[in-house]
Amino acid sequence: MDDARRPGPLKSFASADRPAMPELAGKRGDGDGRVSLKELRGKVVVVNAWASWCAPCRAEAPGLSRVHEELQAKGRRVVGANANVPVEAARAFEKDAALVYPGLHNPQGRQLLRLPKSVVSTVGHPVTLIVDPEVRIAAARIGAIGEAELKKLVTPLLPV
Repeated sequence: MDDARRPGPLKSFASADRPAMPELAGKRGDGDGRVSLKELRGKVVVVNAWASWCAPCRAEAPGLSRVHEELQAKGRRVVGANANVPVEAARAFEKDAALVYPGLHNPQGRQLLRLPKSVVSTVGHPVTLIVDPEVRIAAARIGAIGEAELKKLVTPLLPV
């Protein structure tokens, strides 16, 4: 793919141009139930794809937890999608990072491969997707995302 068509670090979509978010569903990484985006329809969802061996993923995790706790009462949720093949590595990461949001066990990132190709490259980690209440992708971020940037992307989508 040439550089003109390659998704950049941050890509935002106007409401009329938002691509549909494919369903992500499966077992939680902690083994405590299931996660499904379809069940979160009507809420703003932040999907953060990470891997336990990824240093930027480790660095951004505490901020994602803080934003999740701060905004969940306003109808926003964070869902992690870990790419670890041994689920034990994902569980250790979730415990070490004290994640407060659910994580989908997504071995080798397979479910994210269903994303529209023009949205984001899923070759590396982390990748963060902001999904609007209609389950459309409002923004995609390659690389670690800070709390301020995440709030800036999410806040306009929240109900008043």
